[in-house]
Amino acid sequence: MNSRTRNRIVGTLLTAAAASASLTVAAPAAQARSTSPSAVLIVNCSTGTFGSDGNQQYFNIACSATGTSSWWVNVSCSDGTTRSAGPYTTFRNVRLYCPPNTAALRGWVTGS
Repeated sequence: MNSRTRNRIVGTLLTAAAASASLTVAAPAAQARSTSPSAVLIVNCSTGTFGSDGNQQYFNIACSATGTSSWWVNVSCSDGTTRSAGPYTTFRNVRLYCPPNTAALRGWVTGS
């Protein structure tokens, strides 16, 4: 292979790699975005966990927001209630409790 052909192949591979890299976008693991172009909504969270503190169960999660984001932590409990905490706009580690002697069934984060 002559140097002209080799340079053309290398140039083509570099161009293809650059085009491929510019099309690849990795999103954070947990995030939400608003539909309004003037508001930026990105909330990144750790994996939530459930635990027990005596006779009270809880949902625990750490999140942070960027831009003009607000976020809330929610937990549904076995007595049919839903507890919420927030809004938060910065990094927080939140532990949200269910009433005594009830189970924490589901935990989630909402944002706006």
